[in-house]
Amino acid sequence: MTRTANGSVYDETYRNYLEQLRTRKFAGKEDVLGVAVEGETVVVPYFAAPVRLTAGGLKDDAGRRPDFSDCVVVCRYLLMCPPFEPKQKDWSAYRDFPDAGPLTVFWSDAVEKPLARTFAGRVDALRKACDALGGVDPEMGIACDLSRRFSPLPKVPLLLVFNDAEDGFPAAASVLFEKRASTYLDAESQAILGHALSRRLIAASER
Repeated sequence: MTRTANGSVYDETYRNYLEQLRTRKFAGKEDVLGVAVEGETVVVPYFAAPVRLTAGGLKDDAGRRPDFSDCVVVCRYLLMCPPFEPKQKDWSAYRDFPDAGPLTVFWSDAVEKPLARTFAGRVDALRKACDALGGVDPEMGIACDLSRRFSPLPKVPLLLVFNDAEDGFPAAASVLFEKRASTYLDAESQAILGHALSRRLIAASER
């Protein structure tokens, strides 16, 4: 990461997360988090690829540090590890989480509206992008043009519901969390995770 003024702030935040994680033990928490513990290394599935927490920090499969935003999500997921797995699996809009208020505009502008704009009139392209990211049919009987369930983190699935433009109504995309998501991630990290999904879907459609 470039050592710009902002980069220094990012690096300091990242180091602070790592310092907190050094005192945490994850043996016995594998089922609660859906991670694997291999000696001193914790393996976190993140968008179907392993991110490893090692003594030297977070590493992807190539041994590189992930993007800062992805580091934030993985670190917060580990730091917020609950004592047991919550059972609240009903779906909820991001705006309905208690601490989401200040970020609801970001959520609309950076997560849902870009998906609606990019895939308006292109449902097949969205379907292919979802397939590329491992999205599966939730089999929930939702009245929409396309719905897909993603597992960017083992215990924090996301549900995409898309309706194409029709009869004068513009295309619309909604990305939902399970209600228990706030046990695993704070509102800021939830917003970052939703943005990561949106970016990856749009990128997949451009390949």
